[in-house]
Amino acid sequence: MMKSCLTSILLMAAVSVAACSSDTSSKADASTIPGGPDAAHGPVIDSGPTADADYGEWLVLNEGSWTIPPGGDTYYCIVKTIQEDTYIKSFKGLIPLGTHHTVLTVYSGSEPDGIVPCNAGTNGPNMIYGTGVGTPPIDFPPGVAVKLTKGQRIINNLHLFNAGDTAISGTSGTLYKSMPASEVQYEAELVLAGKTFGLSVPMGESTQTGNCQVNAITHVPVQVFEVAPHMHKLGTHMKSTIVRGQQKIVIQDVDYTFEAQTFQIKTPTVELRPGDVVQTDCTYRNTTDHTVVFGDSSNDEMCFTNLFYYPKQGATFICSGL
Repeated sequence: MMKSCLTSILLMAAVSVAACSSDTSSKADASTIPGGPDAAHGPVIDSGPTADADYGEWLVLNEGSWTIPPGGDTYYCIVKTIQEDTYIKSFKGLIPLGTHHTVLTVYSGSEPDGIVPCNAGTNGPNMIYGTGVGTPPIDFPPGVAVKLTKGQRIINNLHLFNAGDTAISGTSGTLYKSMPASEVQYEAELVLAGKTFGLSVPMGESTQTGNCQVNAITHVPVQVFEVAPHMHKLGTHMKSTIVRGQQKIVIQDVDYTFEAQTFQIKTPTVELRPGDVVQTDCTYRNTTDHTVVFGDSSNDEMCFTNLFYYPKQGATFICSGL
């Protein structure tokens, strides 16, 4: 897979599923966190349950409460072991101000369950869900779900960023709705298709292109049911096209706002076939005084089409080329 700083994107948490909420055993001791509990020196994270939170029909996959100082830019990860097979039909991010993005992946690390300091590269190879700024809830088509298996480990990578002049606090994570196993026809998967380390955004307006060879994802046709753009603050427009020989199928052609990164439902679904190329054209308006390159910070840039499709193929979740 690509270097895993790519993996802390959005654009997209997990849990003690049996209890449907975080448990108190995952609470971090503030004394073990760099900077300690003083928000003036560093972030404070508490992954214990939010006792007064009422999420209605949504269940808690995982959540972590934090405080970050002015100018803070840091990563924390919530590790969980799944307690029972769970089929998820809807996701919703807990993404208050200060949450640059979250990334939920399948994980094989040795850390005990709980919340730990981490970095942009602390992720597994297979993505389950992710959020950017303003990402709305996602509902899958009937009969489609993401499966979490008993004993499976998952990790939610939180990128926390405070651009303000005062400390801010919040609780980030992921909520979900489940469905019975008997209703599941297909398992879903998420892949990010676009451009990575070759991305270079010069001053002024420009369009950068990344290509995903679908053979890197699947050797059978799959059905794309939701798409979304992901860039950072300089992004203004994205066009995503399936190139199939001489045929071009536009699946997304939208203006982009960093503060409102939304998924688009594709009805009917769009078929991706082996041999196809997903071409992502990202348009930027670089008002800085320097070239901006690929990176995780809001002050860096990205260029990805987020593809949710079924059936699951076990693909590495970054698909990138020049």
